[in-house]
Amino acid sequence: MHQFVCSRMNSRVVVIVAVFLLFFTFEVQAQNKLTPVAIQLQWNHQFQFAGYYAAKEKGFYKEVGLDVTIKDGGYDSTGHAVVPEAEVLFNRAQFGSTRTDLLINHGQGLPFVVLANIMQHSPYIFLTTDQYDFDRLEDIGPYRPISLNLPSDGDERMDAEAIAALKVAGVDLTSLNNHFPTWELDDLLSGHTQLIPSYSTDEPYFVEKAGHTPILIEPRVYGIDFYGDLLFTRQKMLDEQPEIVEKFRAASLRGWKYAMDNPEEIADIIVKNYKTRRAAYDKDFLLYEAKQIKKLMNSDVIEIGYINRERWQKIAETYLSLGLIDQYNLDSFLYVPAGAEDLWIEYKHWIQLLIIPFLVAVGIIWYLFSLTAALRREISKRRLAEKTLKVQAELDSLTGISNRYVFQQNLEKEFARARRYHQSFSLMIMDIDLFKEVNDKYGHQAGDEVLRSLASVTNNLLRSTDLFARYGGEEFVVLLPNTPLNETIGLAERILYANRHNSVVYSGLSIRYTISIGLTEILDSDRVVDDLFKRSDDLLYAAKDAGRDCIRLSHTSDKCS
Repeated sequence: MHQFVCSRMNSRVVVIVAVFLLFFTFEVQAQNKLTPVAIQLQWNHQFQFAGYYAAKEKGFYKEVGLDVTIKDGGYDSTGHAVVPEAEVLFNRAQFGSTRTDLLINHGQGLPFVVLANIMQHSPYIFLTTDQYDFDRLEDIGPYRPISLNLPSDGDERMDAEAIAALKVAGVDLTSLNNHFPTWELDDLLSGHTQLIPSYSTDEPYFVEKAGHTPILIEPRVYGIDFYGDLLFTRQKMLDEQPEIVEKFRAASLRGWKYAMDNPEEIADIIVKNYKTRRAAYDKDFLLYEAKQIKKLMNSDVIEIGYINRERWQKIAETYLSLGLIDQYNLDSFLYVPAGAEDLWIEYKHWIQLLIIPFLVAVGIIWYLFSLTAALRREISKRRLAEKTLKVQAELDSLTGISNRYVFQQNLEKEFARARRYHQSFSLMIMDIDLFKEVNDKYGHQAGDEVLRSLASVTNNLLRSTDLFARYGGEEFVVLLPNTPLNETIGLAERILYANRHNSVVYSGLSIRYTISIGLTEILDSDRVVDDLFKRSDDLLYAAKDAGRDCIRLSHTSDKCS
C-alpha cells in the first residue's frame, strides 16, 4: 500500500514537471518569435544606408525581436521610381528612408512621422565639371543644357532643395533649357548636359575617376540647409505598435553608430551580401562614401538621430515661401522618443513587489537627481550642437569667412538703413584673375589653397565692422557700412596690392595671382538693392576688360596697374 501511494505521488510530480516544461517551452518560443517588418530605402544598396545593414547583420534587430527586410529603391521592373513614402503609406513597408521633402507630403495631409535625422546636412548638390567653365547657378542662363528634376518635368520624387536654391539665385525656372535627368553620369561627361542633380557622397568620385574635375554647387551656399537622409514611418504604425517603432528606431541608430565606427567591415558586408547598382560601386567607392557621410552626419558633435525642432521650423518656412506647402504641423510630424518616465511605468509593478517602500523612496530621489544631471548635460550638448550648426550655416566651409547667404541678408539690411537715414555705404566685388588656369595648371586642391590664402590676406586688412564673404567660386564681396567711396579707394588699393604680392606655397610650388575689383557706393538713384549690386558687378567686369589686376570705380578716376 505504501509503495502504491508513493508511485501515485511520483506520477503526479512527473505530470506537474511535464506541464511546467511544456508551458516554459511555449513561453520561450513566444519570446523567440520575431516580428517581421520592412524598411524601404530610397535608392540602390550602398553605404548611404549602412546603419540598417549593420543593425541587421550584427543582430541588433534580432536582439529586440525584429525580423527586418531591407528593400532597395531606385526603379521597379516597369521603370517607375520606387517612392519610399508610397511604400510606407500603403503598408508595403513599415519604415522608410527619405529626404526632407517628406514635410511636403505631411503638409498635404499624408500621416508621416520623422523618427530620426540620420544626416544633419543634405548631400544634395548641383554637379558640373571644369570643362563647362561655370560654378554658379546664376551662370546657367536659358541656353546651357541642364538636367534637373523640376516641377512638371520629373517623376514622383521632388527636388525641393534645387527649386529653393535656384529661386534664391534669381533663376527663372520657366526659361531654363532643362530635360528630365536620366541619372546617368555619362550624360554630363559627354556634354549631353552640363548640370545634373547629384549627391556629394557619390558622383564626384566617379567624375574624378573619369579624369575630370568635379565642380560642386551646394544649396547651402544659397542659404538652403536641409537635413539629409531621415528615418520615418506612418502615424498608424506609431499609434498601433509604438513598442515596435521604438525598438526599430533604437536598433537602427545603434546600427548607424556601429557602421560609422567600423566602415571597412560594413563595406565588406555590403559588397558580399547586397547587390549594388553596378560593379563600380566597389569597396573603394563605399569607403569614399562613408568618409563623406561622416562629415554630413557630424556625429562627433551631434547625437545620431537628433531632431532639432528649430531647424525643421526654418525648413517649413522655406517650403511656405516657395509655395510648396500652405500649412504644417511639426507636433504631429516629429517623433518624441520614449523617456525614462515610460520605463518607470513599465517596471513600477515589479518594483513595488520586490523592494520595501523605503528603498522605493530612495530610488525615486536618486532617479530625480540623475534625471536632472542628465537633462543638464543634454541641454549643454544640444546648445553646443545648435551653436555648431549655426556656425556651419553662416560660414563658407572652404575659407572660413561669411557665406553668400549671410552677405545677402546684411546687404539688404544696410541698403534699407542707408536709404532711411541717408547714410553712405560702399560695396566691393573682387574676383581672382584667370582662376581656371590656376586649377588647370596646379590642380583643384591648389586652387582651394589660393582661395583660402586670398581670404586670409584680405581679411587682415578689413575693419571689424566690415563684412567679408565668399559670394561663389572665386568671387568675393566686401560690405563697408557708413563708408563713402572716397574713403574706400585706399582700402581697395591695399587689397589689390597685398594679393598681387601674395605667394601661395603648395606642394613646394609658389603660386602667384592677381585680382580685379569693382567698387561703388549707394546712390540716391538706387531704388532697390539690385541697382547697387549690378553696378558693382558691371564695374568688376569692366576691370577685367581693362586688362585685370585693376580697380574700376563708379565715379572717380579708375585705378589700374
